[in-house]
Amino acid sequence: MTCGIVGFGRIGRATAAKMQALGCRVVAHDPYASNVPADVELAEFDTLLARSDIIIIHAPLSPATRHLINKDAISRMRRGSLLINVSRGGVVDTAAVIEGLDSGILSGVGLDVLEDEPHVPPELIAHPGAMITPHVAFSSDASLIELRRRAAEEVVRVLSGEMPEQARNSPRR
Repeated sequence: MTCGIVGFGRIGRATAAKMQALGCRVVAHDPYASNVPADVELAEFDTLLARSDIIIIHAPLSPATRHLINKDAISRMRRGSLLINVSRGGVVDTAAVIEGLDSGILSGVGLDVLEDEPHVPPELIAHPGAMITPHVAFSSDASLIELRRRAAEEVVRVLSGEMPEQARNSPRR
């Protein structure tokens, strides 16, 4: 199978490695990607849509990516494709996804984000090809322990007079 990854940053690269471990060929689209591994084909968006059996979205939501996956994009996918969106809800047009599922272009979708949360259209909930989950993939016993450990390390670092590694604003000295 060919897996198309839209958005080839840190998370997209980790997804590519996992898909390759499962025996998939990987095609990626990201206009800002650099240092792409030799075993990943960087392609134009239309090429990715046409060649992929599975499309996984890891793109940020911006004016350029809003409804990137829309009726037109879905019509250019392989019949029976699987679409997975784990980025931002607004990247995917929900109405177009429902139409793609009903037409058979999409055999299934995995969505952990929706464009109009918390509203989920009844047609999407009822569709046997739709899997909808909350956007909480990090939530596990191990990740919560790591989250607490890292937060405590940051506190110790700052109280010791060092700069934080994960500052989210401009710390003052």
